[in-house]
Amino acid sequence: MRKFLLIAILIGAGWWYFIGGRTLTEGHVVRYYQEMQAATLGRNPEAICALLADDFQSDETTEVGGRQETSTHDKEQTCAAYDELYKTFEKLGNSMGGMVQLDSGYTINDIEIQPDGKSATVDYSFSLDVAGSIMNIRSRSTDTLIRSNGRVLMLYSEGESTISAGG
Repeated sequence: MRKFLLIAILIGAGWWYFIGGRTLTEGHVVRYYQEMQAATLGRNPEAICALLADDFQSDETTEVGGRQETSTHDKEQTCAAYDELYKTFEKLGNSMGGMVQLDSGYTINDIEIQPDGKSATVDYSFSLDVAGSIMNIRSRSTDTLIRSNGRVLMLYSEGESTISAGG
């Protein structure tokens, strides 16, 4: 009996490691972006960074003041950028005598779960307004999400962003 229980536990653990903990559903994708939104509005760059795979990479075209710049970042660079962005928000709030208000919204335009169920391609739109109209960020990206050991992580993101002020 003990042997049977041990075998059943090993089979269950193997199933979870190789299949159950790696299979992705639309529900997982929706929850992932809810977590991203909560971390954004919670001013928590560490939580945002925890939602990125270790081998995360992004290719981004950003327009600021009519000037476009294309860049590629790995997880470490992306996490450092989020840390710096939230420090900037904090400094801005301090100079204004309080905490700046963040208004954020997102739309999941399309979710395509791959036939093997191990990844999803997501067409995603995002907006972030800082202190009303001091800074407005609008972006649209195509993200690749994976599920590893039960956690949904972003593996790759390719997108375009516009950063503007005043509306």
